[in-house]
Amino acid sequence: MNKFIAKSQSTKKALQVANMSASLPVNILIYGQAGVGKKLLAKEILPNAKAIDAHEFEKILSHDATYLRGMGEIIVYNLHNAFNKRALLQKLEKLKVVATMLPECGDFLDFFAVKIELLPLEKRKEDLEELITYYFNEAKKIFNSNIKKEDIRIDLSGNAITLKQSIYKAVMQSAINKQDLFNLVQEFYTKELQKGKGYKELLELFEVPLLKAAKKLYKSQLQMAKRLKINRITLRKKLNHYFGE
Repeated sequence: MNKFIAKSQSTKKALQVANMSASLPVNILIYGQAGVGKKLLAKEILPNAKAIDAHEFEKILSHDATYLRGMGEIIVYNLHNAFNKRALLQKLEKLKVVATMLPECGDFLDFFAVKIELLPLEKRKEDLEELITYYFNEAKKIFNSNIKKEDIRIDLSGNAITLKQSIYKAVMQSAINKQDLFNLVQEFYTKELQKGKGYKELLELFEVPLLKAAKKLYKSQLQMAKRLKINRITLRKKLNHYFGE
């Protein structure tokens, strides 16, 4: 997704403010949680400006005093990462600056005439639905899966970051076949064996997911032992070993 989504009322307003401010000689701060679209909105305002992380920016300026020569505008990502925010911004006072950061804090906010807050995705239902559809269709094209959108458990803990991860993971898992799984496990085992891991250490890769699946499906250890076709005492030892049960 390389375009800022503005379907909900709050993001429509944010985009409107951003567009109005784009041609004005004012500095703009965009703040909000990780994954809410701060970088995309910054690019909507200054599409041709150089963009750089604040911490990296500090390093560059400390070694190259001519770095800003000829620049009229700049995007500074993750302003919260800067060691000395005010000192950094003082070096940019002759430029038009659009900066992004986590929810606003600090004593440097007077540097920005315009401040735009982007809300979490859970509070932007229309944007959320648009993003879910986009990532779902994108993932299905890549993995050729028949999974339904409503069967995916969405993770919004990191907004668009974990949203995309949860959709891609679900679609990929639905498309994987037995041979794909064998290949993945073999590749994992190869790397772990090269690190010196032994049989007992690697056995949990097989046993843990199997036991978790059985625990999810069957109500008692008796049923689990019967369906897994192993001794109940052996099952109890394994449950205690892996889960402390």
